[in-house]
Amino acid sequence: MKYLRQTLVGMILVLPLAGFCADVVSLWGGARGTIILKSDGTVWTWGTGGFGKLGINTTTGRSLVPVEVHGAANIDYLHSVMAIMGGETHNMALKFDGTLWSWGYNFVGELGDGTTNDAATPVQVGLNSVPPLTSVTKLGGRTYFSLAVKSDGSIWAWGMNGAGQMGNGTTGANVLTPILVSNSQPGQAVNNPLQVSCGYTYGVALLTNGMVWAWGSGPHGELGAGTNTQNLIPIQVPGVSNVTAISAGWKHTLALESNGTVWAWGLNSHGELGDGTAINRSNAVQVLNLSNILMVSGGDYNSIALRSDGTVWKWGLNDVGELGLGTNDNAGVGPGVDLIAHPFPMQVTLDKFGNGFSNVVQVSNRDYHNLALKTDGSLWMWGANDQGQCGDGTTNDLYRPSPVVGLGARTSLGLNLENNVQPGFADLKWSSATGEYFTIEYATNLANGFIGGPSNILATPPTNVVTVPVTSSSYFYRLRF
Repeated sequence: MKYLRQTLVGMILVLPLAGFCADVVSLWGGARGTIILKSDGTVWTWGTGGFGKLGINTTTGRSLVPVEVHGAANIDYLHSVMAIMGGETHNMALKFDGTLWSWGYNFVGELGDGTTNDAATPVQVGLNSVPPLTSVTKLGGRTYFSLAVKSDGSIWAWGMNGAGQMGNGTTGANVLTPILVSNSQPGQAVNNPLQVSCGYTYGVALLTNGMVWAWGSGPHGELGAGTNTQNLIPIQVPGVSNVTAISAGWKHTLALESNGTVWAWGLNSHGELGDGTAINRSNAVQVLNLSNILMVSGGDYNSIALRSDGTVWKWGLNDVGELGLGTNDNAGVGPGVDLIAHPFPMQVTLDKFGNGFSNVVQVSNRDYHNLALKTDGSLWMWGANDQGQCGDGTTNDLYRPSPVVGLGARTSLGLNLENNVQPGFADLKWSSATGEYFTIEYATNLANGFIGGPSNILATPPTNVVTVPVTSSSYFYRLRF
């Protein structure tokens, strides 16, 4: 959370300090769409609006710039969110109260609400399932099924199950409400994962001991177990250990080890494994020429990594500029068919303005487009942009990183204190964008910290007013976004 402004209101003394608006804290992409989470707990999307994927109560059209996701039943805006996930045709948001919400296309039950009805605003996942899905702490997704981890460490799945994606020993019928993944209950082998992730036909879980487990179908080696077969319950992935992060792309998986090296397995038709070849791998191989890596993310036939020096590295498919090199390889036959491979990681060196591209703190590679968040709070994107998923206000594919409209570098927001017409009160005033939420906190002694006051208050742009008492003792007030 960022603090917009901290103000001391006393009988005489007023001390205004500078502050900032809400930061971007989490990034995801999906098929022709993008989703982000801000530090004020609000969620924003852009790109295709088909089947309700934008979450703004429309099932058609698109948005070329970020728009704020509406609340359930189109009431208010979605807020109090702690984590997000962008699926192939749907999106999800995890609230601080442990409830999970989804919206978008629902033809195989990926929304998890017990129906196959599309939703243009958020619906609660697993509300009517037995047992109801509550106390969720983590979520994973990207394709046509989703995963969630509960506070007891159990893993739950729903959506497409044609390849055994549910991990419960079955295959065939799609699953419309969350069901338990085998061997994930307390005390069992895959309980309490650090992270879960979804590929097209398989699921992956990273345990706290640094080991990786996978389940589903692996016709290109996606399960990493040395074969191309199907396993309907989780099995351990050999050859990797001390793993700190995983990311399932469309048909390949990346694993980051504690020593900063990256390992990969699965489909390699475009060099997305980064091992210098275009040969599929059913066992983990090391991604070449990478060290000191902090973050990895797998997309559709391409991959991305963030180094500790703030530089970004890419490899794999480049038909619409995914690699950020200023070029593309599109032969006119479409993504996933153009067989030009780039099997060695390459640094993304320049942005669209010709400036050096660095100081990145977070990356995400989903579908055929990329996201990179810089230390100054600005968000940059490149790659496929046919539905405006890169958020630059156009539908032109971007071959180098370009800033997202409305999500530039942080700027200071002014906060003014004025006398209220009612004696003994003062007004805090500031300007904000539509739909931002804030919490009022106060302290009588800074050494004792701040105390939470009214929370999740919806701002009323363009000018917001909060009335606070002027007492005989000094009070510090701050607005937290």
